[in-house]
Amino acid sequence: MKISVFYDHILQAKQQSGKSLEELLAGVREAGVEAVEICLTYLLEHEETLSLLRQASLAVSCIYEFYEMDSHNEAEKARKHIEMAHRVQADRILVVPGFLSEEESKEIPGILQSYEKTAEFMENNAKIQRMAEGLRYVVGLGAEAGIAVTVEDFDDRKSPLSFANGISWFLNTVPGLRYTLDMGNFIVYGEDVLEVWERFRDKISHVHCKDRGEDFLSVSAGEGTIPIDKLIGRLKACGYHGYLAIEHFDAPNQEECIRRSAVFLRETITLN
Repeated sequence: MKISVFYDHILQAKQQSGKSLEELLAGVREAGVEAVEICLTYLLEHEETLSLLRQASLAVSCIYEFYEMDSHNEAEKARKHIEMAHRVQADRILVVPGFLSEEESKEIPGILQSYEKTAEFMENNAKIQRMAEGLRYVVGLGAEAGIAVTVEDFDDRKSPLSFANGISWFLNTVPGLRYTLDMGNFIVYGEDVLEVWERFRDKISHVHCKDRGEDFLSVSAGEGTIPIDKLIGRLKACGYHGYLAIEHFDAPNQEECIRRSAVFLRETITLN
């Protein structure tokens, strides 16, 4: 397994520390991080980032992007997403397909324990049907380019992918769709990641290592309540050889948090 980190964290570290991107990227590489996870929109607007990454010997592990498939035809964005992934030799992308309204999301607590109720809700919601159709299109493009298209358990109650049965429905409904395991996001509806991860183990193409501290705030990997060490052990036992992406948005000291997370993940990979 290899370690990556969200590029957003490096940008925030630049704001926090006043250091240059070149210096921070060199430090990230020295910490044992091999790649970055980056937003498509940012990369399209800042193509000079690719040169910075090459100079630091950092690859791109995954390109993520937010879509509005619930209300827009996002075919052009999808094509750019796949093209960029192919260009930077990233073999996976992450799609956040869209969101429900506040009112619609109020139905989720009443259905989340039942796959049958979830499926009925999903199949009768026009926004979700458009998301599924949009994902089918992106998956088709990805298949042609040899790029895995993934969705994650997203930590927003308005996301139809914020709970296990919702994820199952999308994976069952969109042939070829893959899964990014975010270790820290099942907490949104109080689901136990160790209990639900078995359902998705054969669909996992990418992993976010997000730990949670007080008030569910993101902290350095290994310093919160999420059983990251156990999950890495299970992933390793299953033959997962992909990336473990460090994720702790809005950490107060990103440079130090990245270093501590990298140390913890390297040690955990070795021990398991």
